[in-house]
Amino acid sequence: MNRLLLFLLLSLSVFCRAGAAPIRISDLNSAYNVFGTSELLEVKAGSVAIDDLLQNPEKFRFVPTENRLIKPYDHQLGYWFRFQLANETDRELFLQFIYAGTELMRVYETVENRVLAVNTLGSLQPESRNSFRKSVQFCPIQSRNGEVHTFYVYMEGVYTSALPMFALSAIKLLQSQHRSDLFYGVYYGFILIIIVYSLVLYIRLREEGNLRYAIWVFFMGLLMALFRGHTSEFFWAANPSIERFGAALPSVTGFLHILFTLTFLRLRYQAPVFYKIGFGIVVLYLIGFGLSVLNVSLNYSLGSRVDIVPLVVLLEGIFSLVAGVAMLSKGFRPALFYIVGNLFFYLGIFIYLLYTVGVFPYGFLPYESIHLGVGVEILFFAVALTYKVDLLKKQRQEAEQEQIRLLVENRRLVNEQNVILEQKVTQRTEELQVAKQRSEELLLNILPSEVVDELKLTGHSQPRRFERVTVLFTDIQNFTSTGELLSPEELVHEIDHYYRAFDEILSRYRIEKIKTIGDAYLCAGGLPVAYPENATEVVRAALEMRAFMLRNKAERQTQGLRHFEFRIGIHTGPVVAGIVGARKFAYDIWGDTVNTAARMEQHGEVGKINISSATYQLVKEYFQCSYRGKIAVKNKEAMDMYFADEMAVAADVKKELM
Repeated sequence: MNRLLLFLLLSLSVFCRAGAAPIRISDLNSAYNVFGTSELLEVKAGSVAIDDLLQNPEKFRFVPTENRLIKPYDHQLGYWFRFQLANETDRELFLQFIYAGTELMRVYETVENRVLAVNTLGSLQPESRNSFRKSVQFCPIQSRNGEVHTFYVYMEGVYTSALPMFALSAIKLLQSQHRSDLFYGVYYGFILIIIVYSLVLYIRLREEGNLRYAIWVFFMGLLMALFRGHTSEFFWAANPSIERFGAALPSVTGFLHILFTLTFLRLRYQAPVFYKIGFGIVVLYLIGFGLSVLNVSLNYSLGSRVDIVPLVVLLEGIFSLVAGVAMLSKGFRPALFYIVGNLFFYLGIFIYLLYTVGVFPYGFLPYESIHLGVGVEILFFAVALTYKVDLLKKQRQEAEQEQIRLLVENRRLVNEQNVILEQKVTQRTEELQVAKQRSEELLLNILPSEVVDELKLTGHSQPRRFERVTVLFTDIQNFTSTGELLSPEELVHEIDHYYRAFDEILSRYRIEKIKTIGDAYLCAGGLPVAYPENATEVVRAALEMRAFMLRNKAERQTQGLRHFEFRIGIHTGPVVAGIVGARKFAYDIWGDTVNTAARMEQHGEVGKINISSATYQLVKEYFQCSYRGKIAVKNKEAMDMYFADEMAVAADVKKELM
């Protein structure tokens, strides 16, 4: 009773400490969302250590994680995330942190109040501390084979309220990084092409707007790289503290954007009032730049209230759209592209803000909405500049417009063809996945999962010797005479009725069904994965089989129907197990233990479970057994045999069996 109370207290303690149910990872082809199922604790930065959480969990109140509970840009706060993971596989898994801008992340993997591993990540970690790229934040998980581990993740210097975290396999992680590398490679390549293109136009035409545009695009690309951790990875990896001054970069890009706007829209001559307002916004950006640098230099002691840049960005957005519409109304047609580009940029910001507050789940479009918005804006500005050059070169207008039309049409056709090809590839991939899944399910119905995994890895399965396996044989009494009274269809139906029930009983234990031979049913415990309790589990399964047969017998007698009587024999000893044949694989076992189990069944009685002395020595503490004496066995010496039955066990023993 004391052990039961102790178990309940420990269970309650674990429940109070862990909170949510563990995430059980079984599919290596899926990424499991950890952020959405985690719990959150807001603390003063650096005030709570992992030992405090493990030793005094009742002092800290974790709440379900929500985006709105996270306060970005507040460096006085830190956040603890807690969640449980159970790796149901034997493969190595990883925790992946999608957002690379968090300054400090410490990942603690714990079990039973012990810290198994600590991983330190973050954009401000020196290069020597990280054995991986700064823009790729991940760490390994030590949990294996169903072990439940509790994870504590501490974050400090958070710049967004959306912090996607996933648990996934190495293959899935590599796939994610390959897609990310491909996207950013194309993205930065696109930016580089636009910069070179604008500089060439400036050299040829000496148009100041092209130079300002090229400089703005460069700093926008630098800002986008800052958001994803690429700046600290490639530019100042050895001194990551420089990354903090990136907070002033939005002021620089806004300042350059306004200068480009004043030149491109020709506001100085066409709309002097807008020109003066634009210079006022330039001054505000310079003030915001100075405050950002000062706040970083003072270790954010001024707080986030001095950050006026978001308000200036909003003001600039309104100004840019109004100025663009004003110039479009005056017949300056390139202003249309300028307006559309700005709309896409602010649409990207709007989508990203909705994502950060949890309206949109993590996905490529919400997460990359700002990058996509900036990319589209850059593209439209480039088109607008090109259009402006066309206006200055009227003699080439028709030819250049035709080229643009053909380029757009070609892109449309290429995109359509790409969509068709992608649909075909996706459809074929899905068909192959379904066929593969069906094949694997069929193989798992024939062979144990461990043998299937071995076949996948090596192409063959080596026979293995198991020193202690408990073999169960059951056979129908007077099967031949009873079967003659039934049609073949009825006979097969009756046998299937019993053996389906036996299969269902075995599914509740770690017992492997070997085969059926006519009316004989053979199964074994302790393979293909050895475990010491196999004799106890097999006897318990045999008792369930007998209980089923007794219920079935009573029901059929009440209905006046025929029924089968069974004998059950069990013996424990060494066997050799493996696959036989090159076609139609079959997992089988060999050895004297199998023959002895068959002899136990032959010398048993209907409705009884006859066990050998070897099995009796392993289960006598858990079951009531009656000694039958030494019984002569064909081709063997007389053997001690016992009938096994249930008994009322103590609570602690019964708990151990369960």
